[in-house]
Amino acid sequence: MPHCGVHPGPDAVDDPIKFDDTFDVPVFVKHSSPMDVQGRPRPSQVASAAAPWPSRGLPKTGSYRVTTSWRAILHAAITVGRDVSPWLAHVPHLAGHEILSRCAPLQAYLRRIPVACLGPDPRYALVPNEVYSLGTEVTAKGAFSYRIGMTMAEWLCWGQIGMSHSVHAESTYPLGVDPADWDERRNKPDLVGMQSLAPSGWLIEAKGERRLSKTKLREGAAQLDLDGLIDGSHRRVLCGTSIEDRVFMTLDIDTRYDADLDLTATDPDPMAGPDVSNDDDALYQLARASMLIYLVLREAEQTSIVPVGVAADRRGPAAQVGGSGAVTLLERDWSTSSLRDRMRRTPSSRRLPKESGIDMLTAAVPGTGMTVGLSRRVYAACSALLGLETDLARRAEQEANEAAARLWRTTDGAAPDEDPPLRQDTTAVEERISVRYHVVWGTTLSPSAPGAEGAQWVPRTDVRSEYERIAYNRLQQDHQEELLVTAREAFRSADSHDWESVAARDSPLTIDGPPRQLESATADTYLAINPALIV
Repeated sequence: MPHCGVHPGPDAVDDPIKFDDTFDVPVFVKHSSPMDVQGRPRPSQVASAAAPWPSRGLPKTGSYRVTTSWRAILHAAITVGRDVSPWLAHVPHLAGHEILSRCAPLQAYLRRIPVACLGPDPRYALVPNEVYSLGTEVTAKGAFSYRIGMTMAEWLCWGQIGMSHSVHAESTYPLGVDPADWDERRNKPDLVGMQSLAPSGWLIEAKGERRLSKTKLREGAAQLDLDGLIDGSHRRVLCGTSIEDRVFMTLDIDTRYDADLDLTATDPDPMAGPDVSNDDDALYQLARASMLIYLVLREAEQTSIVPVGVAADRRGPAAQVGGSGAVTLLERDWSTSSLRDRMRRTPSSRRLPKESGIDMLTAAVPGTGMTVGLSRRVYAACSALLGLETDLARRAEQEANEAAARLWRTTDGAAPDEDPPLRQDTTAVEERISVRYHVVWGTTLSPSAPGAEGAQWVPRTDVRSEYERIAYNRLQQDHQEELLVTAREAFRSADSHDWESVAARDSPLTIDGPPRQLESATADTYLAINPALIV
């Protein structure tokens, strides 16, 4: 356990988490409606959680032990969060910095320790290290709680339950909601997703805390109380992550719609995740979640093609039965080993038939010790999608400029600290933002201005950004069908083209992947990490 004094305790280890380490995450599941969160489990309950995670369907109420890998956590960290397209399209070289900002805190503050077990193989727990326990101030710990809470919610819902990649709730509108009401609501859930288990729409609140409390979980349950705001059935899920004394999770599942569901009509393998080959919405969410990786690949000076076996496709005929999540560790994957053996015997073969394997375009992420990659079909979908979303972002920026001009106001004799009235021709979105921010649409620029009586008001930067975000979200919704079709057409066409035409560059083949790195993959994404960089 972490020592509470100034100096590290006798069990302190001068060793960050090893990227090749696996470890166990206890997960405590409860089904209820209305959501009835429980208090923090006792240390003995955390230590004794041992039931295996189910390979099909939602887990029943109980305590589980989920064995995972550091690579699976990093996959989730890279993909979870806000839609990056509107701003990274202008500064694409910062995509690697965004990946670094998401992954570095996890590496900096966590390590694993051995725990007692009955079997012959060692087992490990994930714990905060001495940098976190002794060297980190309270504010920084709070920021880390948010980061690990979001990451672990994605790891659990996408990586273990088979939900699609999530979209941040500030970057989308769930089905059955009025956009104006959604924009106006302050305490939204964190994430929106979908799953083949009915109800297909998922709303997720992620809570992370140094020592997860019932109070924090009650706050999360309140954010999921969306009655009257959303029509139709949605799966409401509360994911809690506790950091001390070891990392564990709680999963509260609202069952209010379960009695009305035809559970016999669900996907035969829901834990494999939505089928992006046929599901346009799932493909769209995968492409959005992969945009950071796409931009790293597009801007990289050096790229290479790495072959991955077909077993990484959880929906393919060669998928490993009863696999431990969405991410396949390639050192354990027979299909990758046999594929690479064949390619070594026939080195002239660079393009893989679809049934033989997946050729990933990969590149190193500077400063991280990680190599990331995408399949041809998702790279093409990201490329086409980013072009259209960039156009929408420019339109949103133009709308913000026009709104700024319309919302210049004069006080006409009012005191400088009073809120001048809005112009009569403001749009509905402008008025919503003005109501939400009160006076902050403008700040006093000068006591007078040419052509105006009284003080001149100009839009404040944070409110202008808020307007752009809402305008962009609305444009995305208005053009949703076009976005889905654009991603699908590019996804399909990539199967009939090689990497040189898809990415407009000639990349060498690296049969065995990056040297001295530990590899992992899904059907469309690749992540390798270098343990040699860790002390």
